[in-house]
Amino acid sequence: MANHIVVIIIPLVIDLLLWLGPHLQVKTLIMNLFSLLSPTSASSAIPPDEQLSSSLELIRTFFADFNLLSLLRTIPVGIPSLMAFKLPREIPTGSPGFVDITNPLVLTFIIVGVVFVGLIGGSFFYTCVTQISLYGKLELKSAIKTWWWSSIQVLILALALLILYIVVSVPSSCAIYAIALIGVPLGQFTFFLYFAVMLWLAFPLIFSAHGIFVNHNNALVSVQRSMVLTRMTLPTTSLFFLSILAISEGLDILWRIPPDNSWLSLIGVSGHAFIASALLAASFIYYRDADTWTQETLRMMKFRKEMPNQSS
Repeated sequence: MANHIVVIIIPLVIDLLLWLGPHLQVKTLIMNLFSLLSPTSASSAIPPDEQLSSSLELIRTFFADFNLLSLLRTIPVGIPSLMAFKLPREIPTGSPGFVDITNPLVLTFIIVGVVFVGLIGGSFFYTCVTQISLYGKLELKSAIKTWWWSSIQVLILALALLILYIVVSVPSSCAIYAIALIGVPLGQFTFFLYFAVMLWLAFPLIFSAHGIFVNHNNALVSVQRSMVLTRMTLPTTSLFFLSILAISEGLDILWRIPPDNSWLSLIGVSGHAFIASALLAASFIYYRDADTWTQETLRMMKFRKEMPNQSS
C-alpha cells in the first residue's frame, strides 16, 4: 500500500465529505415518530420503565444527529471511513450545513441512492486493493473492466444478506420486546443472547465478498467458499480477525484524538485511510492462501475417499 499510496484517496475523499460536507439529517421525522410512540402518563395506565425510557432517549438522540451520508460506509463491501462513526457536529470553519429531510419518500430515495453508491464505490475500491495486494500493481483499465461485474455480484450479495438479516431479526426483535415487558434485566439477557447468536451466524460469512474479487466467483459460490474456509481454518481465521480488529480499533482511538473543529483531524483521517487499506490488503492475501489450502485439502480428502472404490 505504501508503494500505491494514491489508492487511499478514495477513503480520504469519503471522510472529507462526511466531515466538511453537508449533513443530511432526519431530525424532524425522528422527533415526530418518537412523539407518537412514546407513552405519556395521561395516555398510558402503566408508567414506562426509567431504564427503557433512557434507552429510547439515547436512540432518539443518536438518530437526531445521524448523517444519512454516513450510509456510504456499506457492508459487506464498502469504503473504510472514520467519520461515518464519529458523526462530527463541528468543523474547522464553524458548523457544517445541515439539511433536514422531512419527506419520507425523499428519505427512502436518498437512503437507497446512498447505499447503492456506497456498494458500487466499495466494489471499485476492493478491486483496486485486490490488484495491489495480490499482483503488486494497479491497472486501472483492468480494474474498470472487472468493476461492473463485481458490482453486480456485490449488490446480489448485499440484498441476500439483508433478506437473511430481516428474516432472522424481525421475529427475534418481537420476542426480545415481549420478554422485556416482563422484566428489563431478562430482556437485556435475551438481547445479549440474540447478539451472540447473530455473531455466530455472521462469522462464517466474514469472507463472503472476498471470493468475488480474488477468484472472480459469483455471490453464491463466494459465500459457500467463505463458509467452508472459516469452518476448516477456524483457529487461524479467528486469530487473524481478532488481530485485524485489535489493530483497527486500537489505532482508531489515536485517530479520534484531534477534535472535529481542528485541522489536525486531517492526520487522523489520512492515517485511518492508510491503515484500513493495508488491513484490507492483508485480508485478501490471507484469503488467497487460506482458500488455496482449503481447496487442496478438500481435493485430497475426496481423492482418499475414491481410492478404496478404485482398488475394489
